[in-house]
Amino acid sequence: MHNLPRPVLHLDPQNAPAAISPDFAPIEALVASFHLEDFNTPERARAYADALDLWPCLSCADAGEEGDDPLREVRDGVQKAHPLGPVLGDLCRLHWLALRRRSLSVLEFGSGFSTVVLAHAMRLLHGHFHDWASRNLRTQQPFHVHSVEEEQRFQALTCERLGLGLSPYATVERSSVDLITHDNRFATVYTLLPNVAPDLIYLDGPSQFATTASINGFSIASAERMPMSADILRMEFFLEPGCIILIDGRTQNARFLKAYLRRQWAYHHDRAGDIHLFELQEDPLGPINQRRLDFALGQGWLLGE
Repeated sequence: MHNLPRPVLHLDPQNAPAAISPDFAPIEALVASFHLEDFNTPERARAYADALDLWPCLSCADAGEEGDDPLREVRDGVQKAHPLGPVLGDLCRLHWLALRRRSLSVLEFGSGFSTVVLAHAMRLLHGHFHDWASRNLRTQQPFHVHSVEEEQRFQALTCERLGLGLSPYATVERSSVDLITHDNRFATVYTLLPNVAPDLIYLDGPSQFATTASINGFSIASAERMPMSADILRMEFFLEPGCIILIDGRTQNARFLKAYLRRQWAYHHDRAGDIHLFELQEDPLGPINQRRLDFALGQGWLLGE
């Protein structure tokens, strides 16, 4: 997005994962053997799921067509939403990204199978690094997923899928959605957000059908519209260097954010995977953020020049 040079990393090896938890080394080596584009290939996605035993997270009796967004249809003038089954590559990519970046706090817009696999990643990280992170980093609830969901029944379904094993690592909150204007442009925002400081943001909600409000006759609740979330813009200057934003599809929404984000964000559009990535490549804020970067960026920035 910007033509400024990326900050040069001066990482302290004492804050590297191998120094904090040597037992994490096999997982780190596995994560390092995969790359972002690998998850566009079904064989590589299956290999990742096999290696980290993700299949229990993906088993669900009510899974329908492939996809991780609700399928909307109109019946008698009323929008109906149906949960869809998992897309393996998308979910493995999310899991891999959380482990590669050793994310402390994940903020997820929308919920579903993505919440489950992210919670699985948080459980792995929590087991290795919780005590160190609590002592050394700016965090109140290390290694946790915070999801905000527009529909109560999807909230309940996600909580059911988490089960007893993963529910300690994820919180799913419900919120209504408002139609607003941002710089005189129409957009949506959730009315209630988790009060967290995320280092990984997954944007996959809300849908354009989350609100039927209108402004000057304009409504987003139409099959002719597309999702247009502005929540990230409101919190941009509270995000720390190293933060990652992953957007699943929603290309128009990604272009909207790209036009308005003000800080030193690197940007990548993976057309094959139908995802957009933003990475906040700035110099550390201070010693605590430097320790966070030492911990997270052992493999360097995710996005190149």
